[in-house]
Amino acid sequence: MSSVDEIAKLIEDLYAVEHILSALQKKPNEYAGVSLYANETHTLKLIADNEGISQAEVSERMYRTKGATSVMVDKLVKKGLVNREREEGNQRRYLLTLTEKGWTVNGAHREYDDNHAAWVTRNLDISEEDLQTTRKTLDDVIGFYSRHYLKEGKAVVPDREESGRGQQ
Repeated sequence: MSSVDEIAKLIEDLYAVEHILSALQKKPNEYAGVSLYANETHTLKLIADNEGISQAEVSERMYRTKGATSVMVDKLVKKGLVNREREEGNQRRYLLTLTEKGWTVNGAHREYDDNHAAWVTRNLDISEEDLQTTRKTLDDVIGFYSRHYLKEGKAVVPDREESGRGQQ
């Protein structure tokens, strides 16, 4: 198969992964007695890894609109997992930190992820070398598409010449 055919197949495979992830995101999981959807858990994880991050930065890093991020943070605040405070001297910027309960839930989520990764490792017949190659390839593809199709976290359509669609 040619490289062009391989890339076309890889893109189709990525759509299949997107479909699977979309299905998984529709089902909440329970962590330390709190029911969360995947987007909520990963937002919580990002805040945990970046205590004091602003809502705007969360939007950028998660490729979401500011409105969608605000709704997500509202849910996490209502569940008692996140504190949202205005930045001193800047009434427009909110900074996010985890509550004690948020740290507990985040720890339970990370334990779940570790157990899931261990389960996949036991049940997927693939070498560590193949996994590393797959990760590098995926990183390269993500980097390429991010450079050409995202600007400030938002989807953009490159011009026809740049994307190859103008070529016959």
